[in-house]
Amino acid sequence: MSISRWKLASCSVLGVAALLGTAACGGGDDASASGGTSGLKVAYSSPVASQPGQQIVTNGLNAGAKELGWEVNVIDANLSADQQVSNVQTMIQQQAAAIGLWALDSGAMEGTYAQAKAANIPVIGVNSEGANVSSTVWWGVNRCDDDQSPYRVAAKEIATARPGGKVIVMGGPPVPSIQANVKCFSDAAKAAGLTILAQIDNTKDTSANAASLTADTFTKYPDVDAVWSYNDSSAIGASTSATRAGRKISDGKSEGIIIQGSNGDPDAIEAVKQGRLSGTWDPDSYATGMAVIKAMDDAKKGVTGKNYVVTAKYWSQANIAEYKDTATLGYTLATIPVTEK
Repeated sequence: MSISRWKLASCSVLGVAALLGTAACGGGDDASASGGTSGLKVAYSSPVASQPGQQIVTNGLNAGAKELGWEVNVIDANLSADQQVSNVQTMIQQQAAAIGLWALDSGAMEGTYAQAKAANIPVIGVNSEGANVSSTVWWGVNRCDDDQSPYRVAAKEIATARPGGKVIVMGGPPVPSIQANVKCFSDAAKAAGLTILAQIDNTKDTSANAASLTADTFTKYPDVDAVWSYNDSSAIGASTSATRAGRKISDGKSEGIIIQGSNGDPDAIEAVKQGRLSGTWDPDSYATGMAVIKAMDDAKKGVTGKNYVVTAKYWSQANIAEYKDTATLGYTLATIPVTEK
């Protein structure tokens, strides 16, 4: 993740501090009761709005809201769990018709979730759950429930290219979904016969910090075969350090060090095209934003307790020529690549 493989939200959390749209207010329940939901004002708490993938999530939120004739207000938690709690409480006070968020601390949010439920406001989690969360939208990359789960596949592909290889794992801020992804890959890597030399956590979630953290890594571990990163920003930072250390970046099969990112950020797509990154797992952040709106719409119609899993795709130097910005694919709420469970 970056939280470069990973997504987040609030009304007053991984990046750009921006307040988009107008404050959510009442009227949602009346619209639902009359059989329609046009004109609703909903809210979303972003864990870190400046992170490129989170900006794409916001674009998807706006596209889905526009299709339904809704307004969506996005508030930045800026990686602060306390700020996210406060933001969501503000959304409740402003009577948002529905609330979405990627929880920075699910435990800290439980009381606020209960307040939303008492106010009859559905809460849609993004890669996060809770006793009073109405439904959850999952990135496919954040699922680790079978052998086809993306990060299990990533570990097996690295092991195939570098049997018995040595790996550096780049983690991130102590967000539950990020920690789960790191564990998913690490467990799969060990099972595939790979050796994890070290785990480095980029808690600032920036390329510059990742480059600083890994500056001595490739000198200390000259025989490292691969770097797996939780997001693209960290992967790009690691790539910068590797290049400065005289290491060649592999395309995933060729000689050199394999560096995999996650999030499908525009900078990462360009890095793959230029051979500065082996690949990136694209969780489809645009479809994720639209899926949150879809889940909100379902909840306002009484359909809750669902998991919406957004399909992920791995972009490497082998297929990057086929890449198209998902915002240009003409998604609608009925055609987004989401599996409902």
